[in-house]
Amino acid sequence: MKLDPLRTLTKRDYALLTPGRRELYVETQWGSQRFAGKRDIEAALMKLKGFTCYVRGGLQQLRHTTGALSWVLTSWRGRDVNMIHVPSGVKVTSLRSTLDNQETAFSDLSECLTWLRGYGVAPAAISSMSWQLLRASLNHTVSIYADPDIVSPAFFGGRQGIENPTTYRNMKSIDIRAAYPTAMARLPVALSLRSVDPSTELDPNEAGLAKATVIVPKSLPYPPLPVRVHETAIQFQWGQIEGTWTWCELDAAKKLGCDVTIHESYAPRRSLDLFGTWWDIAQTGRSLSPSAANLAKAVANSTWGQFAMRGEERTEVHWSDERGENPYVVDLGARSMPHEWTLHIATEITSRVRVQTLTEGLYSVNVPVVHTDTDGIIVDGSITTNAYFGSNFGQWQIKESMKVVEIRAPQFYRYQTDADDQWQYVASGMSKWQAAETFRRQLQSSHVSYLADDMTLPPGDSNDEARIAALLAEAKSLLIA
Repeated sequence: MKLDPLRTLTKRDYALLTPGRRELYVETQWGSQRFAGKRDIEAALMKLKGFTCYVRGGLQQLRHTTGALSWVLTSWRGRDVNMIHVPSGVKVTSLRSTLDNQETAFSDLSECLTWLRGYGVAPAAISSMSWQLLRASLNHTVSIYADPDIVSPAFFGGRQGIENPTTYRNMKSIDIRAAYPTAMARLPVALSLRSVDPSTELDPNEAGLAKATVIVPKSLPYPPLPVRVHETAIQFQWGQIEGTWTWCELDAAKKLGCDVTIHESYAPRRSLDLFGTWWDIAQTGRSLSPSAANLAKAVANSTWGQFAMRGEERTEVHWSDERGENPYVVDLGARSMPHEWTLHIATEITSRVRVQTLTEGLYSVNVPVVHTDTDGIIVDGSITTNAYFGSNFGQWQIKESMKVVEIRAPQFYRYQTDADDQWQYVASGMSKWQAAETFRRQLQSSHVSYLADDMTLPPGDSNDEARIAALLAEAKSLLIA
């Protein structure tokens, strides 16, 4: 894949849409207007041809504006990507609930888009703008290539887990400030890989990969390495495991006392500080007003995932009735994408975050950990800070003091703060309203992180096939529910 500098700014108008039932509120730089009735809404959408159109949260509410027969939803890996109004061709994308204040949402959006325009980035979907911003940081074309057959076994999602699904009191939520961007910019990444002798040192500061057999002692409270037990599920295991991991993750396992035997090893053929300038640029977005800064953060945080994009699991959702109560799904089929050659970059970045969570979080705090989610943990409120805490990017920080937290599953809980009796809801990939509604409906608790892209089973023995099968069945039942 060739990653070219961003050369030309494409000027594009934009609009913020707020959908209702046979109602649509449209905001542009020329003003705002509420439209009611199918005919007027259709006419308004026709005038938005060529605009980049956004909604603040979920996309599917749009089907109620003109009737569901006029809309088609595109999704990727089960997540809504955009929605197209077929008669006008207008495509709408979501701002992922980054702009919470409805009264200032359009001005916040404009502030962020103006900031992006300063770097040549045109209005587009969040993921597209993140890619444009990375290209804006380049001064020359970058060629990236690694064999996906070698890299794919080493690609895993973040670490999730809980101690027990129950209610805890006097807890603190701590996390790594800007974990993914700082992991990206901390060290160079490999642009390509080469095979080296298996005896080559596993330098954690080099973006290498190795195929290995690892013996993880059962005495370790937290097994350090993920193992793929299903195409959609991983587990951190004790016992003898085999797989492919990054050098930094294998180095961490060795330092914790695991026995590591390398069979194949791959070192960077070419390395580059690909994200240093990009992170300098992205940080400036954090100085915007709070809501605009939230959108700027979302743009930055979407960047690493672009390197793991795949052209499979794409679908379209249509409806067979105007009320939008009878959807049917059309499989779009797989397509080849150049991003398949860049997976090693996403693999390295996710492993850096897992290692930091493992070594600086799980193994370094002096109190019990009751919940783990990617770059953050929930711990007993008596925690004392250590050398890993601070106010800089990449350091641990206390995010919330929770007088009570009710945990149903990894990435699925609600809490009250010391200052507020109102419940705050957390459910991965959902808006605040969706999370609260899901919490109300979903009464079953689980140790399985079933809301993640990679479902994470609770840690277990590598030889316990019956337990793994039972956990996979449990995860399937939760997804169906």
